[in-house]
Amino acid sequence: MNKKFGLLMGTLLVTTSVLAACGTKTDTPAAAGATKAPSSSTEVKEQKPVTLKFSIWGNDTHKKMYEDMIAKYKEKNPNISVEITIIPFADYQQKLSIMQASNSAPDVAWLAERMIPQFIQGSQLLDVTSLKSDAAYKFDEVFPTTLELLTKDSKIYGIPFSTPTSMIYYNKTMFKAKGLATPTELYKQGKWNYEEFLKAAKALADPGKGVYGTNFVRNGWTNWPDALQTVFNSYGAELLSKDGTKFTLNSKEGEQALQLYSDMIFKDKVHPKPGDQTTFDTGKIAMQKELFSYMGKAKAIKDFEWDIAPLPQGPKGAGTTMGYAGVVVMKDSKFPKEATDFLKYITNNENMNITSQYFVPSRKSILESESFLKQGPSTESVKLAVIDQMVGATTLPAHKNWQQIDTKMQTILDLLYAQSGKVKDVLTKAESEVSPLLK
Repeated sequence: MNKKFGLLMGTLLVTTSVLAACGTKTDTPAAAGATKAPSSSTEVKEQKPVTLKFSIWGNDTHKKMYEDMIAKYKEKNPNISVEITIIPFADYQQKLSIMQASNSAPDVAWLAERMIPQFIQGSQLLDVTSLKSDAAYKFDEVFPTTLELLTKDSKIYGIPFSTPTSMIYYNKTMFKAKGLATPTELYKQGKWNYEEFLKAAKALADPGKGVYGTNFVRNGWTNWPDALQTVFNSYGAELLSKDGTKFTLNSKEGEQALQLYSDMIFKDKVHPKPGDQTTFDTGKIAMQKELFSYMGKAKAIKDFEWDIAPLPQGPKGAGTTMGYAGVVVMKDSKFPKEATDFLKYITNNENMNITSQYFVPSRKSILESESFLKQGPSTESVKLAVIDQMVGATTLPAHKNWQQIDTKMQTILDLLYAQSGKVKDVLTKAESEVSPLLK
């Protein structure tokens, strides 16, 4: 209430008291207006300014995309400001945990599949199930399978915005130069398997010139799940039991899968060695395992022709994994209502259509739209490598103690990279050291 309004109210109250004392009726129009003044003050009260913090692990391009969305959001919500913080993916879970413990966590945050169990089981996420009943939000368009990781006891704790399948980006120019059938052609013939994959990798590799037939490593050598999980899946090997209580990778299938990966690096020499940062866009990698989010960078390639294809088949299938990221509201947010509204805004149809230029959307209508299918080298390629692979795709491993498991596995795999032990020795050591973390 401002000073002028306060003085006016004071004057009215005094006047009313005097009139009452003199026997003046209080049901006159003037008196009736005076009694409604407090209600009027509530109607004109300005909304308090709110600043929401939003954390992501993306790059400046992703940040700019969200900043443009935020500018439009602020036009309709002038009292709300949103600050974006970029945290490197490798440090993201640890830093977010520290921020949560120190009461400095963001209001809204990205979470990847391996991070979600920790925050859900720790009751650190806000229940946003109310979005299901918001007709304008069109919740029914979100694929039910993409909500599984963010659901507990029938309650929804976030909305997935990125559900890309792993795939092969291949240098089409290199295949043409060698007269080889491309991964897409072999896939259509029903022959795209690891045997044909390795034949092509060996034919295209030239280690002496720093040219490799394939590369399974993305986002650094410490990101071992991205490199290995599809191979594990294709051989029927599982890192952990379904209930997350046992380390199950130390098996015949696990040994076969890890041996294949080791041989590509050290025996067949078709894969870069540990520490080698050679990337697909240099033209020195014939087949790169990546996600759809790499599409933006691939489109900038001008020196050679490229395409995408599904992963090769192993004894138990392609083993396709689904990269996964959702937007959540932290439970300790001081502005839960505003934060939930912002989450709803950036994951609605209009804005998920915008983010689909980098992330495979979880909304069916956008995923099947012509604009999404045309983002790749061809509509057919996107359909084969993305849409058709989503049905059988699985998410990467997740556990409430994932940070510890991840760190332990990185250290143990260093033995493989340093060739300090055989594959079986590495798996045995992994079982002995990871198992205590599962209890």
